[in-house]
Amino acid sequence: MLKTFGPGRMILHNAPYEAISVTVDKDTPGVIEDAGRKMLPAGTILGGADGTIFDKRDQKVKKAMQATDTMDGVLLSNTDVTDGDQVVSLVYRGTVRLDLLGDANEKAVLDEAKKKLPHLVFVKGV
Repeated sequence: MLKTFGPGRMILHNAPYEAISVTVDKDTPGVIEDAGRKMLPAGTILGGADGTIFDKRDQKVKKAMQATDTMDGVLLSNTDVTDGDQVVSLVYRGTVRLDLLGDANEKAVLDEAKKKLPHLVFVKGV
């Protein structure tokens, strides 16, 4: 359970980061039911539904469920998709806390994200 409807856990290790706005598909896999709401947790690895969002900006993003999926970045904040698609911040450059990403992602996806997201540094702990 997410236990909060706010921004949730702070996945960033330190403040300097870069993010891009993207639209999360309301039907993306990986949502968590929380108090009757469909939430996508902060730290979820997201990628374009049809290739990278950096090549095709008008597409929606979805959760990377397998190591072979497209991976463009990490969801900055908890996101409520109960009522439809949501515009969110996708962190693609910076330092993120690996220990806080495990609940939202499969281990194989995290291992591959370290390779596919070269502008992100994954740090375990504070």
